[in-house]
Amino acid sequence: MMQYIPELDKREIEDNHKHFNERISLYKSKGLDFIKSREFILEKAGSLSGSVLEIGAGTGYTTLFLAREGRDLTAIDADREALKKTALNLAYEDLRLKVKLYVMNAKVLAFDNSSFKNIICLNMLHHIDNADKIFLEMDRILCPDGKIILADFNKKGMGLVNSVHQQESRTHEDSGIGQDLSYDYFYGLGYKVKYYQEEYHWVLIAEKEIQK
Repeated sequence: MMQYIPELDKREIEDNHKHFNERISLYKSKGLDFIKSREFILEKAGSLSGSVLEIGAGTGYTTLFLAREGRDLTAIDADREALKKTALNLAYEDLRLKVKLYVMNAKVLAFDNSSFKNIICLNMLHHIDNADKIFLEMDRILCPDGKIILADFNKKGMGLVNSVHQQESRTHEDSGIGQDLSYDYFYGLGYKVKYYQEEYHWVLIAEKEIQK
């Protein structure tokens, strides 16, 4: 299993940063502040001591947030081009070498059992056709007494994202996987589960109980 370490040039880093900020500003102008949303989600997550795996890094919104805090962070995404944008965003802030990146399918994680203390998956589940396989893998690689943080767009958030994509003549997929299915799955495994609502997101925190 080799880390994803793309070659990046200064011009590419600068151009990506400009586009990244434009996207953040576009959504903020419509009411969705990604920075405040991340702050809300991670505040509800509480302490994240130990190793952190981010599943579905995308273009790096959450990766940057966590890397700035100096977390022991690994981030994966199945989309190589998206993960390159994560690398570019990290490189702009001189954080690229602080995060281990892997191109990896979340349904077949190449990590050993009980590899991570915390798992974070934000704004990804609506892209997935079968969450059970991902949830099973999360449970497998999570340490006893570990924590899973899931969050995705609620109805209002999905509506806003869809409107932006429609303006750009694109479509935005939505598998319909949401808070209820996520809650039922991890509660059924014996996790201690809490859930919250932010204006544009649902948030679920699942803590793995130590088996006695």
